[in-house]
Amino acid sequence: MVKGLYVASTALVTNTHRIDAISNNLANVNSSGFKKDRVEVESFNDRLFTRINGSDYPYNAMAPNVTMTQSDNAYNLKTDGGYFRVQTDEGIHYDNEVVLIKDIDGYLRTKYENIGGTIDYLKGNEVLGSNGPIYVGDGDFAVDAQGNLSVDGSYVDNIAVSTMPTVIGTMGAGIKAYKIATDFEAGQLEVTNSKYDVALQGDGFFNIDTPQGTMYTRNGAFTINQYNELVTMDGYNVIGLDGPIVITSEDFSINEFGEVIQDNEITDKLTLSNFTNIADLKKVGGTFFKFVDNPTGEMVDFEGEVKQGIIEHSNVDAIAEMINLIELNRNYESNQKVVTTIDELLGKAVNDLGRV
Repeated sequence: MVKGLYVASTALVTNTHRIDAISNNLANVNSSGFKKDRVEVESFNDRLFTRINGSDYPYNAMAPNVTMTQSDNAYNLKTDGGYFRVQTDEGIHYDNEVVLIKDIDGYLRTKYENIGGTIDYLKGNEVLGSNGPIYVGDGDFAVDAQGNLSVDGSYVDNIAVSTMPTVIGTMGAGIKAYKIATDFEAGQLEVTNSKYDVALQGDGFFNIDTPQGTMYTRNGAFTINQYNELVTMDGYNVIGLDGPIVITSEDFSINEFGEVIQDNEITDKLTLSNFTNIADLKKVGGTFFKFVDNPTGEMVDFEGEVKQGIIEHSNVDAIAEMINLIELNRNYESNQKVVTTIDELLGKAVNDLGRV
């Protein structure tokens, strides 16, 4: 397959997913508690190409010439005389630069950041040495100019592959969308003075009882049903200490701890949750989230403040999303022209050159 046609086609598919995500964000710009999505994009593996036969060409052997710099808990490795190898789901990726971290099991992996910039030490791809995945344990590791990796001064493995005379170089194969990530940044708070509106200041979620089980949301636009129970606008119960929260008095309030006070007595308390790894939440519908079955973190108590008479808006910036949408449309049109041009060239090659 013509590489340019494949690269442009993958860009078209990826941009379609990104445009869909932005369109959904814009559609929910006025939805209370909505958290915007973005499409995470990565390139397909760069393959290492070598000559099988053919005439020799001048070649100057050189060491990998590896340099390593550290920033917080991440390490940036570069080489201009070789390649690093990274194990991915689609095979081995070759690159002359890699940013890696030491995971919780002591192996070296590529750096993976959740939205907000926090490093996820359970994700990322394994960095390979000459003997497979590189284990460094709890020790301090270092990499010299030849790519030799040592832990506490003792040699462990070689992290860089030297360039050989038969190596032509690497070749990419376009980009792909591999996940939709949610941005949990808090939206702006607005005073509504409605006693049923509640907002959270700090990281955390309301617990909501739904037919699909307990869901979590930042949308605190509540009301009461015919049974005087505090519910969402969809009619789902807000969970208290003993189940549904029943409002029996017109004179009620919710304090900063989430305690429901009626006629000057504490009658219930909002059940609020937070999560050590926010990536363990999966969006279900517009403003609801579900705790995944195999989480990498754990559920913890909410440590912020509850604000009554205030609502949290969507965190979607409509102007920024519109700018991104315009840029993606232009990029889509450019790749579409590339596909059309290559198709025309292939047609000429078949119809015109085939006659010669």
